[in-house]
Amino acid sequence: MTDVFIRLLAVLFFCSAAAASTLDDDIAAFTEDAGRHSASIQSLESNQLRPLGTRLTVFLTLDSGGGLDLDSLDLFIDSRPVVSKVYALQEQPVLNADGAEQLYVGHVARGDHELKVVVTARSADGDFVRREATHLFTKHSRALAVRLNLSASAPDFEPRVSFDVKQVSEEEIAFDDPDVNRAPDHDSPSSHAEAHRKARFDLAESHRNAGRLQKAGEILAAMPEGYWAAAGYLNLASDFAREDLDPSRALVALRVAMAMAKAEDGNERSRHLHDEALLRAGYLAYRNGELEKAIGFLESVSLDSPSTPRALYVHGLALTERGNHRAAMQSWHRARKFPLAYPGAAEAWIGMGRGYDLAGYLGQAGEAYLAANAACESERVVLRTLKDQVRNEGAYQALVADVKASDLEWFLADSRSMQQPRLAYLLEFLKKPQAQRAVGRVAALAALEKRLTTHSHDLEVFAGALKSSQASVPETAVTKVTQLQGSNDRYLKRLADLRNAAEEELDKQVLAFLDHQDQRMVFALNKTEQQIAHLYEYLALESLGGRGQ
Repeated sequence: MTDVFIRLLAVLFFCSAAAASTLDDDIAAFTEDAGRHSASIQSLESNQLRPLGTRLTVFLTLDSGGGLDLDSLDLFIDSRPVVSKVYALQEQPVLNADGAEQLYVGHVARGDHELKVVVTARSADGDFVRREATHLFTKHSRALAVRLNLSASAPDFEPRVSFDVKQVSEEEIAFDDPDVNRAPDHDSPSSHAEAHRKARFDLAESHRNAGRLQKAGEILAAMPEGYWAAAGYLNLASDFAREDLDPSRALVALRVAMAMAKAEDGNERSRHLHDEALLRAGYLAYRNGELEKAIGFLESVSLDSPSTPRALYVHGLALTERGNHRAAMQSWHRARKFPLAYPGAAEAWIGMGRGYDLAGYLGQAGEAYLAANAACESERVVLRTLKDQVRNEGAYQALVADVKASDLEWFLADSRSMQQPRLAYLLEFLKKPQAQRAVGRVAALAALEKRLTTHSHDLEVFAGALKSSQASVPETAVTKVTQLQGSNDRYLKRLADLRNAAEEELDKQVLAFLDHQDQRMVFALNKTEQQIAHLYEYLALESLGGRGQ
């Protein structure tokens, strides 16, 4: 689930530096301690416990024929989830020189076990497919390597999973755990460049927040092209738009933001930032009466972005100003297909009634207002249900984890994921830096919990193997394993306390956000009811006027 969360955060573009709270400090300290604990377990295993032969390594190979694009993979050992990976559309597994990706490194006791894999992928003929395969294997006294082979051949491109299992020596496989023990590569050139650009962005933001817009602009102008410079210019444009009656300065800043964002071509977060800049530029041009310019900006917004519904709504407003009510209603009709969580969607429902009214179709206008009213009422039911889930299950489970768990297929099926209310509310919630931090805390702790739970399983396997094994293992290993088991239990207890605190803070923020969304629906309902009342009043007066004649 962590992969999903990180990818969602990557498409958001409002960033803010803030002083770490006490909870953040506690989590950072715990993460450092847990890292040392993990290193101790790995050191014990690699230096003293190799002769036990408990290691299991799972690799993935993909058919080189290009018959499949992998979307996700879930791996289970004896019904225990051990790997859950989601691949972006442009991303495929990173294969080594042998054509394999190392998916999992862990430990299992001697005896019979079951390996299950669930994959979702797109075949070469465009079909979205999901397949599940299981394999029974017996673990003996040596390390075991399992190779999952995923292939799809023409003409049907039907996915096939096969298993290749063999016993190996410990020296034949790398002691590199891709999920549990690997630390981020903070020393890579790309990570240094990213950190430097983020630091420059934070400096520009500090000047901008203090009202020193010229100084902020100078810092941004000296930055290399890319996401962080684009985000800075986007924020600067907001200040210009707020301060100036003439939108010229804001539009210039937005054009620069678009150019900066395009420098990271193919980057998801930059693409969404580019769409947001287009939307803002279109709205400023519309507000300034430059309808052609506004329409040009808005028609360039992609159709699978959180900015799309509002762009379609403002596009319809600009077309209405030109008297093209039919084209305006086409834009609003498209915006209505998005969840009401997105800004612009509810307004588009109301706009449909207004469009029919301006076109002289009063009957259709009334039906459109009634449909908008029903849609908002239905959305309030969705919000009440979601709030109940947050109270009962917690916000992270209800709003983040269940995005993937409810139905992985729609989550991965291109732009269809934009049509899901739960994901829509998550994306809207995550637009605020405070919300990102709140979700990030729980996500980080969930990842640590997964790591520590894996340690508990592995240490239990070590303890059992030490009791029955005749291998030459140092006598001190038994004591060390027992000590690490106690330490691991204490870490899990500390983590539970931290996670409870982090989840309480997240629940509070999410419930406040959902209450605000409910008020938006109440406001939209009031508008539709007023429009319906005015329309019926007009029709009644028209009827009385006809009788009088």
